Amino acid sequence: MEYDPHYPTILPEFIALSLVFVLNILIPVSAIFAARRLKRRRWLPHTIAFLWVFFSPLTLAILTTPTMAADEVGGPGGGFTLLPILGETPIVLVFYAIVLLSLRAKRQNPAPSHLPS
Repeated sequence: MEYDPHYPTILPEFIALSLVFVLNILIPVSAIFAARRLKRRRWLPHTIAFLWVFFSPLTLAILTTPTMAADEVGGPGGGFTLLPILGETPIVLVFYAIVLLSLRAKRQNPAPSHLPS
């Protein structure tokens, strides 16, 4: 992944890919901690985190799509940068849903206290 100055992008591909990879993990984790601190609207951080992860391939495409002339066509490997994020997105969303469901189950079914018989 070399940066080509003739086709400028918002961010170089390697920086944008790394940034989106890391944010796809950090945003859901921070949403879990933020929702624990809120008294009302605990769903809001989770909604924002879900939307970020769901639309992260689009965000990466916007950040790394080079500026080209109107009559110019992209090369044969133009969309390969999106493949890692397209693979990471469903994994993160499924894992996030499992964690949220387990946290909800723990909150609804508290562990019984150990009372001596």
